[in-house]
Amino acid sequence: MANLVICLDIAESVAKLVPVFGAVLEGACGFLRKTISAAEVARAARDECKALAEHTVCITLAIINEIGSCSNEPAIPTASLFDLYATIGEVERRITGLSTLGRLKYLTARGKINAEVKDLRVRVDNARIAFKIRSDISTTGLLYDLRRMQTRLESRVDELCEGQKATHHMLQTILVEVRGRSTGDAYIEMAD
Repeated sequence: MANLVICLDIAESVAKLVPVFGAVLEGACGFLRKTISAAEVARAARDECKALAEHTVCITLAIINEIGSCSNEPAIPTASLFDLYATIGEVERRITGLSTLGRLKYLTARGKINAEVKDLRVRVDNARIAFKIRSDISTTGLLYDLRRMQTRLESRVDELCEGQKATHHMLQTILVEVRGRSTGDAYIEMAD
């Protein structure tokens, strides 16, 4: 889970650089943090909670990586993104609920809980399919891909800032020139 937390840190910084859907991705990262925390402290169903949390985080990070790499925002399936966001919220709520569940209550409701966990896993997999993400995701590969994308996006932001500074300097130069001309043309000598 430690590598997933590192990946999540990078994904949050990447989400801040993604136009349009960045806020949704940041919100998803917030849900994922809560999911990981709840899974780590689960008393009952610890293995199920951790497995579902890891699966959800890996798939979501792969999707964030895909969205961050996508140069064509309209190509992102918006409805699928919002479905994923809702599913992540449900996973977080369910794992939080399971993390506070006592062992006895878990044992009496094990069948129902397992069915709910399985349903949530299927919904996360549907998001993976909607975004055309491969199923063999490794945490190490995600970490590498997210770092590479973070570096690329940060250099792009730096380029845009430099371009903006150059444009600002050029506009300042033009403004000074225009003011100089308008003051020179408007100057009228008074006759004695």
